[in-house]
Amino acid sequence: MSSTTGSEATPSAPPQTTPTDAQSSPPPQPRLHFLDLVLTLVAGGLCLVAALHGLKVMLGPDRLTMVMSSKDPAGLILLFFVFFAVVVIAVWVGVVRHGRAAPSLLALRPFSGRWWWLAPLCILLLSVALDEGFLRLVRALAGIDLTPQTSQVIAGLATTLPLALAATAAIGLLGPFAEELLFRGLIYGYVDGRFGARAAWATSSVLFALAHAEPAHVALVFPIGVLLGWVRMRSASLWPCVLAHMINNIVVVCWAYLDS
Repeated sequence: MSSTTGSEATPSAPPQTTPTDAQSSPPPQPRLHFLDLVLTLVAGGLCLVAALHGLKVMLGPDRLTMVMSSKDPAGLILLFFVFFAVVVIAVWVGVVRHGRAAPSLLALRPFSGRWWWLAPLCILLLSVALDEGFLRLVRALAGIDLTPQTSQVIAGLATTLPLALAATAAIGLLGPFAEELLFRGLIYGYVDGRFGARAAWATSSVLFALAHAEPAHVALVFPIGVLLGWVRMRSASLWPCVLAHMINNIVVVCWAYLDS
């Protein structure tokens, strides 16, 4: 008998596949970049210079000087309109290059129903506590009136019903939308994408307060900015902040008109 010693064929191992071969990696999530901040700043500066030049031509140098010194209520309301419109346009210029992703990058997205009432209620309660509680307490204990100059300006704008309605549109509607779009939309979104939500919360709150310039106003606005930042972080949407800010400012203007 003869024996065969031929080797048996062994099955070849299946080719190994890397994860990138099996499935393509998901595209990176869009986020805001430092360039968006630069574009917003440049666009805002150019638009503001152009707007002030237009107001100077339209109103005349003398009246514009009166407006800047808060001696012309109608002109000052117009100035508020122009300034807040410039902010909105500047932010749009800064993010328009992102196309359809731009609204989401600014957190202009839907939110759960409870924030419709919870955010405005919290902001109003805090605002009343600061204005009617803290300021009165300081005035009673130390004899110091820390009422911000801005409050006196708003009181001077809402002396008649037409002026009060115009001030409501500028300060109660357009102003809050512009400020929220800048601070808790653009700035919050950029810092959140780079350093996380808590850093974005802190940064947007501080810059929001500092933007009000007057020390007394900065101190009063900072807690409101902190609360609005918390709303922005928990709701993952800018709209509750806009709504709460609008209602707060509308109440301030209406109170000034009723008190005049």
